Amino acid sequence: MEEKPGTRFSDDIEQLFSSGTVILFTCAVTSDFPILSVSQNSENILGFKPSYFVENKNGWSNRIHPEDKEDVFRQFTRVIKEDGGAINEYRFKTKGGEYIWLRDEIKVIENEDGDRLIYGSSIDITERKKAEIALKENKTEELKQEITRRTKAEEKLQKRLEYEKVISQSSKLLLESNSSEALEKSLDLLQDVTDADRVFLYKNKEIEDELYLDPVLEVTKDGVEPIIENLDRTFKYSDVPWLHEKLSSLQKVHAQIDELPDPEQSILQDQEVESILVIPFSIEGEWKGYIGAADTQKKRTWDEEEISLLKTVSRIIAAFEKRKAIEGSLVKQRNYTNTILDSLPSIYLLMDEDFHFIEWNSYAERYTGYSGDELKTKTAFDIIKPEHHELLKEAIERVRRKKGKGTELDLLTKSGETAPFFWRGYFIEIDNEQYFLCVGIDITEQKRTEKELRHEKRFNEALLESLPGVFYMFDEDGNYHRWNQNLLDETGYTAEDMQQISPEVFFGEEELDAARREIGKVFEVGQAEIESKLKTKDGQEIPYYFTGKLFKQDGNNYLLGVGHDMSEQVKAREKLRRSEKLFRDLFLNAPAGIVMVDPDNKVVNINKSFEDMFGFAEEELKGKDVDEFIVPKEEREQIPRMPLKEYASDSFNREAKRLTKDGEPIDVIMAAIPVYIDGDPIAGFGMYIDITEEKKYEQEITSSLKEKKVMLKEIHHRVKNNLAIVSGLLQLQMYETDNPLLRDTLEESERRIQTMALIHEQLYNSESLGNISCDQYIGDLVETIRNTIGSSQDVDVKTDIESIELSIERAVPFALLVNEVVTNSFKHAFDGQSDNTNTIAIRIREDNGQVHARLRDNGKGLPDDLQPEMSDTLGMNLIDNFAQQLEAEWEIGSDDGTYVQLRFSKNGEA
Repeated sequence: MEEKPGTRFSDDIEQLFSSGTVILFTCAVTSDFPILSVSQNSENILGFKPSYFVENKNGWSNRIHPEDKEDVFRQFTRVIKEDGGAINEYRFKTKGGEYIWLRDEIKVIENEDGDRLIYGSSIDITERKKAEIALKENKTEELKQEITRRTKAEEKLQKRLEYEKVISQSSKLLLESNSSEALEKSLDLLQDVTDADRVFLYKNKEIEDELYLDPVLEVTKDGVEPIIENLDRTFKYSDVPWLHEKLSSLQKVHAQIDELPDPEQSILQDQEVESILVIPFSIEGEWKGYIGAADTQKKRTWDEEEISLLKTVSRIIAAFEKRKAIEGSLVKQRNYTNTILDSLPSIYLLMDEDFHFIEWNSYAERYTGYSGDELKTKTAFDIIKPEHHELLKEAIERVRRKKGKGTELDLLTKSGETAPFFWRGYFIEIDNEQYFLCVGIDITEQKRTEKELRHEKRFNEALLESLPGVFYMFDEDGNYHRWNQNLLDETGYTAEDMQQISPEVFFGEEELDAARREIGKVFEVGQAEIESKLKTKDGQEIPYYFTGKLFKQDGNNYLLGVGHDMSEQVKAREKLRRSEKLFRDLFLNAPAGIVMVDPDNKVVNINKSFEDMFGFAEEELKGKDVDEFIVPKEEREQIPRMPLKEYASDSFNREAKRLTKDGEPIDVIMAAIPVYIDGDPIAGFGMYIDITEEKKYEQEITSSLKEKKVMLKEIHHRVKNNLAIVSGLLQLQMYETDNPLLRDTLEESERRIQTMALIHEQLYNSESLGNISCDQYIGDLVETIRNTIGSSQDVDVKTDIESIELSIERAVPFALLVNEVVTNSFKHAFDGQSDNTNTIAIRIREDNGQVHARLRDNGKGLPDDLQPEMSDTLGMNLIDNFAQQLEAEWEIGSDDGTYVQLRFSKNGEA
C-alpha cells in the first residue's frame, strides 16, 4: 500500500518527533482502519519500520492483543460515527515478540484535500501499567510516585502532540491565505499552546539606510496588556546592538531579562518583560525579522520542545512572507504590465475562476475577430478549437498544481478559422480572489519553419545514422553538439553522458598527446587525420581511423569528423607482421640450408645453414645462378629450374649430390618450392639437408645387419641340430629299454625336444629371426604330435589360429604347453566307446594385445576324483609351469570332454 498524498507528515513534524516516544499515525475511515502513514520512530519503539504497517493491510491490528482488539475497534468505530475523538489503552506485540502497553489518542480530522482521516498519537505506557498493577497489589509508595512520574511524562508527550497540531494548523492557515488574519490566528495558536504572556512578530524595515524593528503583530494572554500598541517610539537596530548581532547571525535569544546587556535590558524592563525567547527568520538566506514569546508575570525558561516549536513556526512564517512578497510584487507590476500588453504581438487574457474573460489586450480582439463587448460574454473554451478542449483542461490542472510549462492549442476565431498558438497561464490571487492569467503567441510561422526544419533534421539524422562508422561534432572547448547512434553503441556512453564529456575521454594516455595535436591541427589548418585507439566507457580500446574537418557556423568553429573501426585491418597487419617475422626467423634460423631465388633463378638470400653447409657467403652468390656453383655439371641440364611451372601448385624433393665451395660432393635431401601469386612466379626456395653422415651410417648399419642375420640363422640351425642329436639319443635309449613306463617317459621327453627344435627350424627358415607366427608353427606342431604318437582311433584335429607373431621367449613355453595338452588328448581322451567323431579343437585369437587360446577335445573328460590344482602329475606340473612363464591366466576342466583355456600378453606386458 502506498501512502496517499496528504497523509504523510511534514518534515518539520518528523524532525520534532523523530527521537521522541510519541508515534504519530493516520488511518483511513473504513471498517478495517488501514494504516496510511506512521512516523519514523515506530522502528525504535515497536521494532517495525513505517513501511511494514503501510504495506501490510492488517500490520497494526493483527499485533493487538486478542483480548483488547474488540475494545480498540469499538472505539475506532465510535470515533468515525460521532466524528469526535477517543483514547485507547491496549497491549501490542512488538517485533521482538513481547507485549507492551500503548495509549492511543485518535480523532477524525479533514485534511487539506477534504478527505476525512483518523489522526492519532501512540505512546508506550508499559511502565505506568506495571506500576498501576503493582499499586493494586499494595506495593510500596515508590510505585505510586512512579505512576505520578509516568503520568507527567504522558502529559509532556501530549503537549508535544498539541505542538504538532499547532504546526499543522499554522501551515494550513499560512499556506492557504496571505491575509494578516491568518497570521494573527497562527500567533493565537502559538500563544495558547505555549501559555506565553505575549507572542509577537517583528519584521526588518529599512528607512534611509537605517534598519528598523517594525512591529507587525502581537497577541497576549487574557489580562496582559499589549505592548506594541502602546509603544511611544520606533527602535533602530543600532539602538540594540547586542540584539542586532545575535539576530543578524540567525542566533536565537533565550534569556532572563536581568541576564541581558544594556540598553536591551532597560528597554525590556520598561515593557515589564521578565523572560524572553526570540527566533530570527530568513528568506533565501537573508534575515527578514523575528518571532518571539515573552513572559511578564514570572521568570521562565523555555524547554527544547518549545524552542523547536517556535523555530518551526518561524520557518512557516518565512515561507508565508516570501509568497506574500511575490504576490505583492505581481500586483505592483500590474499597471506597468497593462501599459505594455497592447504593444506585445500576442494575446493577453485575464479570467476569473470560471474562465470568463475579465481583461484582454487589443491583440485578443484582432486575432479572435470578436469585439470587446462580445469577449465579455465568452470563456476560454469559446476561443479554443473543440478538439483541444480536453487538452485545455489538462493544461489548467497542470497550472493549478504549479507544473504547467505551457501548451500548444489551436485558436478558434469568430469566423471558424483556426491557427496554432502557444499558451502559458498562471493562477494569481488579487484581493483574496483567484484569477487565471493567460498569454497566447501566434506560432503559425514558427510551425511552418519547424516543419521544414524537421524535414531537414530527419534527412540529416538519416544521413548521419547511415554512415558506416562513428560521427561527431564538437567545438573548440571540447563540447559535443552532434553524434550518431553508432558512437553511443560503440563506446557505451549515453546521450546524457555526451553532454558532460570531452573528446579526451575517448583516448588512452598513450594516444592522448597525439590526439590533442591532431584536434588542434583541424582548428588551425582545417583538417587532420589520425589512427588511434577509441577508448570505450568500460575501458576497452578499439583501433580506429579518425578524420576531422573544420566547420564554421554562427561565428563558431566546430570539428566535424568520422571514425572507422580498424580492428580487422590491425589484426591483418599484425598477422602479416608476425607471419613475416616467423618466415624470416624460420628462413634465417632453420637448420636446413635455404636459398631464395628470383624468377630468373638468381640468388636473393641465403641463410646461415646454407653458408655453413656449402661454404659460400651471401655476397658471393647474390644475383648469381646458384646452380652454377653447387650442382655438378653432368646434372645441370636435368635439374628443375625457375620458374618451375610444372610445380606451381606443389613442390618436389629428392636425394642428390651437391658441391661445396671447395668442390667436395655432399649427399643432400633437396626440395624446390616455387611461389606463385595470381599465376605469376615471384620467387623460389631451395632447401638442402646434409645427409652425408647418415649415408655413411646407413651403409655401416646395413653391412652389420647382414652379418648378424647370417650369424643368428646359423645359431638357430645349430640349436635345431643339437636338439635333433638329443632327440636321436633319446630314441636309441627307448629302443634299448624294455620298461614300458621308462619308454613312455623317454618318448614324451623326445616330443618336447622336437617341439623346441621345430620352433628353431621355423625361425631359421623365416625372414624374421626374432618372431614366429602362431598359425604356422602350432599347426606343424600338432601334425608332428599326430604322426609321432599315432592312435588306434581316428582323431579329427580342427584348428582356428590367427597369424599372431610371437617372440621366441613367448613361442617356446606356449608351444610346449600346447604339446602337453594335445599329447594328453591323443593318449587319454578317447576310449572308443563314443559314437561321435573323435575331435581335438584348437582356437587361438588376439584381442588388444592379449592372446586367447582354447584347446579342447570331446573325449571322456577328466577323472571325477581329479582336482587339477592338487594334482602332482608331471604333465599337470609342466602345464602350470609353462603358464607361469607366459604370466598367463589359465584353467582346465571338463565340458563334454576336457578343455584348457588361457590368456596371456602377446609382448610379455602385464
